[in-house]
Amino acid sequence: MKKLDLNEREFGGWFAPFERELLFVKKEEHIGWVEHTSDKTFKLKLTPFYEQYRNYEYIAPESNLLPLQNSCVEVTPFKITREPVFNDKSLYGNYQNYCIIDGFKEYTINIKDHKPDIGFKDFLYQCSVQWKNAEEEDIDKMLALQLVSCPSSFYGKGGIGTMASKLSSHGKLSNIVPNLNSTYNSIMATNFQKMNDKYFFKMIKTPRESKFINHIRQSSNSCEINYCNPCLTINEAQTITESVPIQIPLLIKNATYKATYGLAEPYLLLQYQLTALMHEPKFGDTNSALNKIENNIRKTIEERKNIINVDANTINKLALSFSRLYLNDDTKTEDINEATDMFFAHLNDWKPYINQSKELSRFRNDINPQDTHVKFSHDHQKFLVELQKLHDETNEKWIALAELEKKFDIKKRNSVNDIALDLNNLGLIIQQYNFSKIRKVDIEP
Repeated sequence: MKKLDLNEREFGGWFAPFERELLFVKKEEHIGWVEHTSDKTFKLKLTPFYEQYRNYEYIAPESNLLPLQNSCVEVTPFKITREPVFNDKSLYGNYQNYCIIDGFKEYTINIKDHKPDIGFKDFLYQCSVQWKNAEEEDIDKMLALQLVSCPSSFYGKGGIGTMASKLSSHGKLSNIVPNLNSTYNSIMATNFQKMNDKYFFKMIKTPRESKFINHIRQSSNSCEINYCNPCLTINEAQTITESVPIQIPLLIKNATYKATYGLAEPYLLLQYQLTALMHEPKFGDTNSALNKIENNIRKTIEERKNIINVDANTINKLALSFSRLYLNDDTKTEDINEATDMFFAHLNDWKPYINQSKELSRFRNDINPQDTHVKFSHDHQKFLVELQKLHDETNEKWIALAELEKKFDIKKRNSVNDIALDLNNLGLIIQQYNFSKIRKVDIEP
């Protein structure tokens, strides 16, 4: 089975409609996504997902004329030159095109005007064509949500994490790794299984790979990190949810895997995925929207105490992912409701097996979802107390982290960012603008 490769697309129908605009309709214009080649030069990619560039090296004569990395811009040329390329003093007829720019402006593609050539239901079918009865157990939606991911937001890093297992005919957890491997390899472009600026996916099979995922989640600024971690035992399920954030705890009961020889129209699936990844859904900043965000965190924290240690921001992340799945930029109440229903349905599937575990007390005593274990120190407590004071004194919805740093001794100010990250992972604060502003979440309604 040939794997999907974004750079081996040859025909117009293999590209998403929004990609075709710059590839074919405006192929002679100086428009594209910025990729820096030095502190004064850059190239323009024709799409964020395809390694083809405009035929120019763009030169910014002044630093303020250098556009931001990965931004989509339209360049105003000042002067274009062509220089011959020499090799050992022999001229081969090759030329390097240079463009000194006079300026640039942001270029916006109206993604709503560029619908993929397949619809929502066809996309779900393509995602789960290798599974019988996939719709009954949300396997189609689980795979689709991971393909479209979710953007980074108030909870930090974007991406969807899944824990998956399958019940055998004897009611025991069974080995699902080969089936998941085959499924993801058939629907996931190989480019997305390598680190890049936009989207990354990995199957986690070892504790070392879990550590790798946490490392890149903390170090990568823009890439959305998606992953699936299979488990064979209840103890493994607990270990997984303690090591990486999980939004979809999937337990397959009746659906069965059926081998196929690849998708009939694989690039139609890619069209839908790439279009969805261009959407940037957000929650509003109104009091009503913030109340919904905090209520979702409270519901997750309350329910997970008796089951497994899932991410406190789960419902919010899934709601944004559902918005992308429906190709929307506005997160609607329906998206939140669907995310809530799906999450709790799958969480409840695990209840009978967790209750049978001899280690039930471990699940009930450990109530905090975390990327890694957090030792809740005096400084964590002081952070929350001072944050609440600033809310009360200023009556502001969002507090600047710089103002909170002033409440700490000079020696401890360097640790304030780490504390904020811990509390965000625990669902006790939410943030925006890369932690420049934060807001306390009241766990008690």
